Amino acid sequence: MENIDIIKSPWQDIFINLLKSSKKEIYLASPFIKEQIAEIVANNTSKNIDIKYINSFKLSYFHRGVSDLSALGIFNNHLVEQKSVHNLHAKLFIFDEQAIITSGNLTAGGLKNNFEYGVLLKGEIVKNIKKDYLSLFNNQDYPEITIDIINKAENILSSVPKEKQRKLEIENINIFKETISNENSVEKYDGGVESIILNLKLWEKDVFICLLQISKDVFSLQDVYSFEEYLQIIHPNNNNIKPKIRQQLQYLRDIGLLEFIGGGIYKKLWSQSK
Repeated sequence: MENIDIIKSPWQDIFINLLKSSKKEIYLASPFIKEQIAEIVANNTSKNIDIKYINSFKLSYFHRGVSDLSALGIFNNHLVEQKSVHNLHAKLFIFDEQAIITSGNLTAGGLKNNFEYGVLLKGEIVKNIKKDYLSLFNNQDYPEITIDIINKAENILSSVPKEKQRKLEIENINIFKETISNENSVEKYDGGVESIILNLKLWEKDVFICLLQISKDVFSLQDVYSFEEYLQIIHPNNNNIKPKIRQQLQYLRDIGLLEFIGGGIYKKLWSQSK
């Protein structure tokens, strides 16, 4: 027999009670997360519980303030395993043998301020939900969010020129802060290519500079391979240029600057403007 309850805003108290009552595992999936909610999770769970979190790690989301890098840092300190799935749209939360599917992100808006709607499920169906979650989380195509990745992203954001920071502050971005409906409008990092280049080194920087020469937002691996001769010239001792290119594309994806669409196709997640 399945048990279904309606979840309506505000539901933060329900969320906290489920965190506290969980004994074995807490599995969270939310494209956006804010520091305040990460602290709630950390403060209401034991470290001996298996906690996993799936985020949509795009540099632009942190730059725009729709998601907090500091939240991921809190989770890292709390030994939460974290993965990035760029096309994540689901808001799914599993607490032992209970699961919530809702429209709300792990933000103040998602738990309290916005009108969100969802269901709390119990029974056999939760086993299937958990199976789907773990299948996604354990997929090797999706990168782990490590402290090195978090620090790299923070360094890039800290290097954004002050004039760009001031411009961002006066823009009306309130409609983005607590909703995912306009995520496509903010998925491109616009802190300037200089802030990116400043924090890349060696091969990372060289491949990124090659990508700047590609005018298309969506490009193929073959487009990048066209720079093989150039990269061979500046790295004369490396005889594995193509594997090195693929490695750097993966790294740029991991830090939220590229999205891998599939079939050797990539999408830029930054604005080309200076």
